[in-house]
Amino acid sequence: MALAETIPGILLIIGVLTRISSSLLSIVMLGDIFYVKGATSLTGEKGFELDLTLLATCLVIIVAGPGRISISHVAKRIPRFLQ
Repeated sequence: MALAETIPGILLIIGVLTRISSSLLSIVMLGDIFYVKGATSLTGEKGFELDLTLLATCLVIIVAGPGRISISHVAKRIPRFLQ
């Protein structure tokens, strides 16, 4: 589980394979919301507001793709659908 959060996080920071790593992080966040926290309340104890925000951020990255300063954009060797 730790590798499923660490490796995609590093890939997002450097800007390589952003859509794939955001997809993996989205799956982790969904598991955290529903399995770990039980989706009991949005705020308070066992609240999942931060997890929901991170999930929304990952979904935006999946749709928008990497930015202009990412390594994928600079290298131009990685196909657009994998960026």
